[in-house]
Amino acid sequence: MAPELDDKTSTKYVYFHSGSEATYRKVSEKPTGFTSIPTVDVSKIDGSLEQRKAIAAEIRGACEECGFFYIKNHAIPQEEVDEVFGLLKRFFALDTDVKMDAHVQKNPAIRGYEPMLETRLDPRTQGDVKEAFTMGDCYLEPEQDYAGKTGLQPPAYVTRPQNIWPGEAPWWREGLYKYYNAVLPLAMKLVRILALAFELEETAFDDIFRFPITGMRPLHYPPTPITENANNVGLGAHADFSWLTLVLQDSVSALEVLNQDGMWVDAPPQKGTFVCNVGQYLERHTNGTFPATVHRVRNKTAQERYSLPFFLTPDADAEIEPLECCKADGEQKYEKINVGDLYIRRILPARRKHPTSIRYLDVPQEEWSYKMLLS
Repeated sequence: MAPELDDKTSTKYVYFHSGSEATYRKVSEKPTGFTSIPTVDVSKIDGSLEQRKAIAAEIRGACEECGFFYIKNHAIPQEEVDEVFGLLKRFFALDTDVKMDAHVQKNPAIRGYEPMLETRLDPRTQGDVKEAFTMGDCYLEPEQDYAGKTGLQPPAYVTRPQNIWPGEAPWWREGLYKYYNAVLPLAMKLVRILALAFELEETAFDDIFRFPITGMRPLHYPPTPITENANNVGLGAHADFSWLTLVLQDSVSALEVLNQDGMWVDAPPQKGTFVCNVGQYLERHTNGTFPATVHRVRNKTAQERYSLPFFLTPDADAEIEPLECCKADGEQKYEKINVGDLYIRRILPARRKHPTSIRYLDVPQEEWSYKMLLS
C-alpha cells in the first residue's frame, strides 16, 4: 500500500520493486546522497597483490557509497563489444515468429525470449517497454563444461537444458556464448577482488562460486516519446536479484540510479566500460554494508537502445550469511539462507503467468526448491 501523502508538506515518495513487494522511499528535502557514479580502473586486476588490493579498496568505497560503479580497462576488447551489440540488433530485428520459437513460457527454467510488455515491474504502467532474451548457467550445454569446471557429472534430476534457443537462428546461441565465456571470467575476477575488499583471502568465496547461477539478458528498448512522465519506463524501478551485475550499455543514455534521498541519478554510457552494481545477495552477504541500489531504465531519447546485463549469483546449493567483518557490534541483519531456495522464492512470484509458477501455485513456498526449475 502506498504511504499517505502529507498535504501540508507535500511529501513525495518514490516507488520501486524490492523482492516481491512494493516499496516506497521518501524524497529528502535536504539532499546528502551521491550525485554521480564512481569509475574504477581495473587495468591491474591481474597485477600484484598490492595492486589488486588497491582496486578492491576503490570498489569497496563505491559499493558503500552508492552500490554502483563503472569499471574501465577491463581487457575485453572494444571489437568484441561492438560485435555483441551488432548481434543484439540482428536478433531483435528478426520476425516475431522466429523469436517466439524460444518464448520464455516454453522453458521451465524461465529462460528465453520475452516480447514487449511481457514483464511489468511497476504495476502503475502498462508494462515494461522492452523486449528481452534470457540465458544463463546450464548443467547440460557443452559450452559451459559443467564436468570440467566441477569434476562432477550433472545431477540426475536435470533432464533437459536450462536454456532455450530459436531454431532458425543458430548464430544467436554461438554469438551469445562467445560473449558469455568472455564476461564470466571477468566477473569471477571481481569476486576475488571483493574478497580482498574485506581483507579476506582472495579465494575466500571460491567455494560458493564453483558453478554459479548466472543470467545474461540482452535487452532492446524501442524509441519512446520524449516525456517527463516517470511512468513511461523501459524497465521499472527495482533492485537486482543477483550477487553482482555487470552491464554493457550502448551510446543511448537511459539508466537512472536512486540515491539515498529518493532522487534519480543518471548513469550515462561511458565507452569502454561496464557499469556494475550490487545485487540483493551481496547486500545480504555484507549485512547491508553494500546496498542493492534501486535503478530503472527510462529511454527519453526517442532512439532505440540496447543493453546487455550479466548477473552473477553464488551456486544454487551454496549457503550464505553476513560476513563477520560486516557485523557492527555483532548485529546480524540477515539470516543464513540457501541461495537456490531464496532464488526460487523470488523468481516465481515475479512470473506469475509462467507455466512453472502456475504448476506450483498450490505448493507452499516453504516447500519450493531450486529443482523446480530443472525438471
